[in-house]
Amino acid sequence: MSKVIEGVPESITRAAYIKLFESIGIDPRQTLEISLKADGVYATVFALNEESIRTIDNAGNGFNKHIIYIPVKDEV
Repeated sequence: MSKVIEGVPESITRAAYIKLFESIGIDPRQTLEISLKADGVYATVFALNEESIRTIDNAGNGFNKHIIYIPVKDEV
């Protein structure tokens, strides 16, 4: 069990979880990892072909992946 910090929920709803992904335009079903950092969002997602099917790497060892970086920009 993690330390309880005032104002931090012990869990979030599935709807809130999905909304987080939607807010940054990433499909949670195609996401391996997401990291929220001070400078932006980093995500590792499966590479998809034109039919939205995961692509297999040339060696046949697994699926191709993309690493996405979405920077945080201050509003002016």
